[in-house]
Amino acid sequence: MKKIKRSRLTLFPIILVLLVLVAGCANSATPNEWEEQAVDGQGLAERNFLDSCHAANEDLTEMVREEFCGCLLDGIKQAVTFSEFKKLDDHIKKHSNEITESGLGDAFPWFVEVNENCAGSIVQS
Repeated sequence: MKKIKRSRLTLFPIILVLLVLVAGCANSATPNEWEEQAVDGQGLAERNFLDSCHAANEDLTEMVREEFCGCLLDGIKQAVTFSEFKKLDDHIKKHSNEITESGLGDAFPWFVEVNENCAGSIVQS
């Protein structure tokens, strides 16, 4: 297996991931917990996040998308509560045109850390 260059994923547009979060949570039946409205062991918020992450990262191979998006979801769930995640989601909705990586790092350092950790651990076959 060949390791993907860290810069490729670390530098991949963080804005796309942010838009993923907005799209993933912009549902008329917005859940209040990750596990709400579960189907096959995955809650609605989890399914929306993964579906949107995959759609936003079509330039990656399917295997890399699976690993990266799963890593992001797991990392976010380990780093913060769902209500903290919703604060990020709300911030993105209100400031979508003003989001920068440095501003995001200042307000939500856990998200930047999770993204960097996942980008650094992805392996390309």
